[in-house]
Amino acid sequence: MLVTVVTPTFNAVTYLEACIHSVQAQAGPRVDVEHVIADGGSSDGTVELARALGVTVIEGPDEGLYDADNKGAARSSGELLGFLGADDILSPGALDAVVRCYERERRPMIVGTVRWIDGDGNSLGQLRPPPRWMSARMMADLGWCYIHQMATYVSRDLYNDLGGFDISLTVSSDYDFFCKALAHAPWSRITDEIACFRRHGSNMSMTSPRAADDYRVIVERHAAASPIVRNLDKLVLKLYANGRNPGWALGKKQTALRARRQRTAVATGS
Repeated sequence: MLVTVVTPTFNAVTYLEACIHSVQAQAGPRVDVEHVIADGGSSDGTVELARALGVTVIEGPDEGLYDADNKGAARSSGELLGFLGADDILSPGALDAVVRCYERERRPMIVGTVRWIDGDGNSLGQLRPPPRWMSARMMADLGWCYIHQMATYVSRDLYNDLGGFDISLTVSSDYDFFCKALAHAPWSRITDEIACFRRHGSNMSMTSPRAADDYRVIVERHAAASPIVRNLDKLVLKLYANGRNPGWALGKKQTALRARRQRTAVATGS
């Protein structure tokens, strides 16, 4: 089965080689891999490196991360689609596990386990996929996207049915997309580790001032109208996530603490 992995890039050369090699290593008897890089105008050697490693590169200005994702998807052919950040990596055997699940269950979205790592590749813990009973409303009420984009694959038909990513949401369009997907069709969860998410402090979701604006839109579209229901949903899912993933919960706290210390140091000049 042909699986497409789309990677949006803009001056992303630092971690790109590891990303590309992790995708190329997925090919096997069950999996053919198509890796498409959608570049928005890099000047640091990103495009040259990608081409030297044999990756298909689409060049041209875009309107941000999710516009690049959409352009990469439009110029690809895989029956299954995934989106991997240039600083993230696929885990060994990830796409084989995804294809096995898809062939077995024939559901249009497969959500797997993601490992958080720091900038040097050190593990910050695994986050297993959310429970099957989680609804779109519950995930919107949680306040963060429990479904990690780099550890999730969708059928091309589902992607097209949902209209791809809404590029008016510049930080959290994947959050909106997966809320729509949860409400649209049954989905599969697998505990196999699919990808490593590099949490290095410069991630867009951590630094962009637009994050709060995006979340207000997601609340309007998907969240419960009642504040009581919202708080209850948030509590239930938070307890589930932290209880099932204690190493990740600890790593998340440590990362947040380091980020606060870095911001304080920058602000004070120390």
